[in-house]
Amino acid sequence: MFVLSQAQMDRLGEEDLIRAVHRYLADRFPDADPVPADRFLAFGRDQLARAEGHGLTTRWQAACYIVTAALAGDRFDEDSPAAREVLADPAMTADRKAEWLTEWVDAMIAALSQRD
Repeated sequence: MFVLSQAQMDRLGEEDLIRAVHRYLADRFPDADPVPADRFLAFGRDQLARAEGHGLTTRWQAACYIVTAALAGDRFDEDSPAAREVLADPAMTADRKAEWLTEWVDAMIAALSQRD
């Protein structure tokens, strides 16, 4: 009988999520240099751990975090005072933090687009 442990099932779910984010980024930014899937998988695992450290635990919250890290840098949560403040805010729900990340990334992309 083939049996998967809960940890193995969680890992499979994580890998599916990271692959989905990788595909999303490739589709959204087709002109960007592609990141090899195995390298992005390792990056995504690191970012999942960081997301969980900030209380972002649902698939959607984690995806928002990974996308932000891919675009703003793998340590954006430490390097950006604004992100650091939002992610540390105990009064803000995890869903609101994830929404803020998407708004922040959209604002960065818009600002960069206007420079061209």
